[in-house]
Amino acid sequence: MKKEPISYKYINYKESDFLTDSYFLEWVYRPSAELEAFWQEVISALPQQKETIQNARLSLENMSFVTHTPTEQEVEASWEKHLQQIQSLPVSRISVRRILLRAAAVLTGAILIAGAWWMLRSGRSEQIVASTGFGELKQVRLPDGSQVDLNANSKITYRNREIWLEGEALFNVKQVSKQFLVHTKDLTVTVLGTVFDIRQRRSKTEIVLQSGKIKLSFANGKEQDIIMTPGQIVSYSNEKPVTASTSPEKFSAWKNQRLILQDPTVSDILVYLEDNFGKKIIMEDPALNSRMVNGPILISSLDDALFVLSTVLNTEVVKRDSTTIIMRSRSAR
Repeated sequence: MKKEPISYKYINYKESDFLTDSYFLEWVYRPSAELEAFWQEVISALPQQKETIQNARLSLENMSFVTHTPTEQEVEASWEKHLQQIQSLPVSRISVRRILLRAAAVLTGAILIAGAWWMLRSGRSEQIVASTGFGELKQVRLPDGSQVDLNANSKITYRNREIWLEGEALFNVKQVSKQFLVHTKDLTVTVLGTVFDIRQRRSKTEIVLQSGKIKLSFANGKEQDIIMTPGQIVSYSNEKPVTASTSPEKFSAWKNQRLILQDPTVSDILVYLEDNFGKKIIMEDPALNSRMVNGPILISSLDDALFVLSTVLNTEVVKRDSTTIIMRSRSAR
């Protein structure tokens, strides 16, 4: 029987497979005449894989370090940011009982009791919960036809067109003539017909508007409402809200299992992976945490994401236990 050439091992490879193939990574990052000849042979033997190989190579080539020397003010701001991330605040939960108590301020006596009983029996005030585990994505269709894409480690509790969010979700709201509310622990979003992403992690809430218009109302009562327009991002962490421009498609790239943060440091990337996969990731060389990385990272699995990142950083991934991962510089061995 005729033996197939080694190149045919790649016949069913997807882009994510190439990104985690050590021989492919060596071709991109440590090219040689031998490697170039081999991969040209693969492309010639498997022309149907040419585009996939080119896309995988482009993803790796676009992932590069950005040189930046921070000012003293930036260093201080970064330190404050990390101190805030250490703090964890309990997330309040709204129950049917609290809804009824709120109604009691307006309605009294037998009318309240009969009305509340009827609402509970008819299911109109019943709250529905949808959640995702670490590394899991889920699409939720609301009764009014609106769509919610839940990122990993996230949860929504909803009743009619009112939602309470913990984590991150992308909202595509229908029936724009009717009120639609989304609550986080820091603020409430009033939807005026739109597609938008909310990321509420640790002590920070970020909202990015793709289309339409939304209004932000802050829970502390001190900040003025903000009307957002497409392409804006509002960041809030118990201080003054900060508004800036961004690329909405990049912010919500997680929906397609890609991580594309805006000017991310290695530390930012590791925090994102921790929140989405539920592992503690420690970078042994603190100097690497402040390095900036450009380019998308596939996040279909934690192992794939860390493999690509460790290749760029020249580190190895060491699993201390079931909950802790260490990234160790190869030069430290």
